[in-house]
Amino acid sequence: MKKWILFPLLWAQVTWAGNSTIEISQRCAPLSSEEKPLYSGEFRWGYDLPTMLQKFVEIYQSPKRLPRRAYWDSQKQALKLPYDGFRGGDIEISESFVKTIVRHVERAFELKYVDAVFFPDMGHSHLLIPQQLMKDKYDKYPVNNMSGMYREMFGDGAVEILYHTAEQLQALDENGDVLNDDHIRWRHHTRNIVGGNFPTTDLRVLQNPASKANTVNEVPGYYWWGAGFNLSAQKNGCFEYRAQGKVLYFDLSMYDLEPDPDSSWGTDY
Repeated sequence: MKKWILFPLLWAQVTWAGNSTIEISQRCAPLSSEEKPLYSGEFRWGYDLPTMLQKFVEIYQSPKRLPRRAYWDSQKQALKLPYDGFRGGDIEISESFVKTIVRHVERAFELKYVDAVFFPDMGHSHLLIPQQLMKDKYDKYPVNNMSGMYREMFGDGAVEILYHTAEQLQALDENGDVLNDDHIRWRHHTRNIVGGNFPTTDLRVLQNPASKANTVNEVPGYYWWGAGFNLSAQKNGCFEYRAQGKVLYFDLSMYDLEPDPDSSWGTDY
């Protein structure tokens, strides 16, 4: 039987970054032909911390951004996440949802749960849906309206968001033991962070001692919805966050990173 350890909730004063609808509409232009997509081959497994942080700076300053990222639809006057047409098309998301994700990111830095916002660290999410809510509501959505389902989920205060952090950070030695480094130990033990789906939320941390990598992939009482959103910081990103005394930006996408179609080297992702 698995034993789940829950860190206590930690509360702090809420501060907003510059993510009003007006500011978002000015930053989040649709994908242009001049932009370069970020591919999975940019990354590898087993980064030590200095190398991972160096890679973050490189990606942040580069012209590469998440493909099929969130954009402002000037005709509909709405913020949208690109999504497959046969699943209902692009997903409209709210200013409140953006502020929620920004809250997760900023609080994760404050609590030293993360070191960078991109795939090797805090770069993807999963959704936790109460079992009864899943049965009563979200199971009823057809495939051709999954965009509508996501729109509801992203506005539902009962849904929670889990991030697997330290995704490609080397935390274990060749024997499967956690490296003898205080910060790496902390990152390993706090790599499953969960936030509520409202802008004044705080974070809690789950652990799974049965997993050497401390990877939580199920939570009692919740339906595990694996296909969440991805996030990656970049200097021209849509959404502002503040961390370590700096103002930075990130993008959101519903799609995982893909291999570079023009590369013959494949990917370690």
